[in-house]
Amino acid sequence: MSTNDRELKVSCSFVLSRLPPLGAQQTLTHLASLPAATDAIDVYGEGGAVAQLEAITRQRLGKPSGLFFIKGVTAQLCVLRALAEARNCRNIVIHPLSHLGMDEASAVERVAGLQSIRLGHHEPFTAAMLDTVTEPLAAVVVELPLRRAGYLLPDLDELRAISAWCRARDVPLHFDGARLWEAAAGYGVPEAELATLADSVYVSYYKGLGGLGGALVAGSEDFIRSLRVWKTRYGGDLFTAYPYALAALDGLERRAPKLPACVARARALAEALKPLSRVHVHPQRPDTNAFQIWLPGTPAALTERHRAFAAARGQWLFDRFGEAPLDGHAMAEIQIENADDAGANDDAVEAIAAFLDFSRV
Repeated sequence: MSTNDRELKVSCSFVLSRLPPLGAQQTLTHLASLPAATDAIDVYGEGGAVAQLEAITRQRLGKPSGLFFIKGVTAQLCVLRALAEARNCRNIVIHPLSHLGMDEASAVERVAGLQSIRLGHHEPFTAAMLDTVTEPLAAVVVELPLRRAGYLLPDLDELRAISAWCRARDVPLHFDGARLWEAAAGYGVPEAELATLADSVYVSYYKGLGGLGGALVAGSEDFIRSLRVWKTRYGGDLFTAYPYALAALDGLERRAPKLPACVARARALAEALKPLSRVHVHPQRPDTNAFQIWLPGTPAALTERHRAFAAARGQWLFDRFGEAPLDGHAMAEIQIENADDAGANDDAVEAIAAFLDFSRV
């Protein structure tokens, strides 16, 4: 999104996907009002709100220890390098559509020096696919949910089978859980029930929780201790990170409990969109609070139409359009972050139908 797009989105009276953030002044005023804001400021992540956040998160995930990172890319590079060094092995299993595989400019290979073995195609990989791997492994990484495939989750029994496969072979299992909070809501289980299946878990604080940024890796005490030197090597130490920690604590308290309702609304909206013959919903029953829709047209043409539509009607539907795996169509994502408005789905269906027929002329 361009700066003009963000300004246009903020000006709209109806926003379907990904609520716009508050302004800087409102955000800082709100953060200053939180109880944790009275604590001492952390120094390089020690003490203050960062320590509170680490304690609360590891308790929610049921893990003995946790370490805050300012950036998820840094967090997971540290995890994978530490595992590779400990096992004297450079091979990791990832999905080709995962964030590690698509969105980090080949950091796993170019920065961490690892070798990715890519399993799966358009759906999450399975334990049976792991059986085809004949090389030694430093780790298996599962992204929950698999965003680029349509926010897909593996079946929970399949996820348990992957966990059992790894443990039977003493291969560390790591969850790329940037949206683990949403995944748990989609499965209908506590976060700790998911986290117990993996040896280490990465979570993000700014996606479903609406924080300013930041992430945490949870795992055993020995493993988390081994990450600290890599955090320094990858430039992950900020002098202080309390604004990020305050926002994350606020998200855990205010937004995490609403995620099951957001999942329910996303599923209801997906069902309500099915009568629109020119709209393809993927998956037909969303696994989490987010899903894809495929619309006729090219990404460029739909982007221009959407800008004109939002300016004319004050309704913002989609942040961006990308390629869809269907000829003559483009893909947009819908991520539900507000489940409080009972009539919002009716408004969304009407708006999407109007967008399909909208003309700038």
